[in-house]
Amino acid sequence: MEEDNALDNRLSKIENLIQECKFGIHDLSRTEVNSYLLPRFNMPFEAGIFFGAKKFGNKQQKTKVALVLERQKHLYQQFISDLNGIDTKAHNNEPKKAIKIVRDWLQSSSGRLAIDGHLKIINDYERYTNDILPNLVQISGLEISDLTFNDYCLCVESSLAPFMG
Repeated sequence: MEEDNALDNRLSKIENLIQECKFGIHDLSRTEVNSYLLPRFNMPFEAGIFFGAKKFGNKQQKTKVALVLERQKHLYQQFISDLNGIDTKAHNNEPKKAIKIVRDWLQSSSGRLAIDGHLKIINDYERYTNDILPNLVQISGLEISDLTFNDYCLCVESSLAPFMG
């Protein structure tokens, strides 16, 4: 979403992102039906590409690590049973639980020990969304409800700038 080039198709962009990333977080709970009762399978499809890159890719791709989230434990078996046997993590549609799961996974998978605790991350996120982001948006002459992906990223980057070396 950060590049708006009509000559690049969406799948190519996703493939490039997957190629560059060692860590993948795939939330299967976002597989929901639309008004025609048809499910959106973007997340499982992207997870499949990620798994395929690890299995069939070069030496760098074989180092990929993934976290698969779902709303309720083993619910994925109802719509993508080929994933049987993987260890998913259920967040019960609770954002704070999802944050804890992702934080704990990143700490164990990345080998970094100095990752803030989930309560600090939640507190920082709430402060950012309630105080910092609205201020940055106002200063920039934008509206929160109409932020582009790039505008949002710029707001995040500018709020992190004081903490970066």
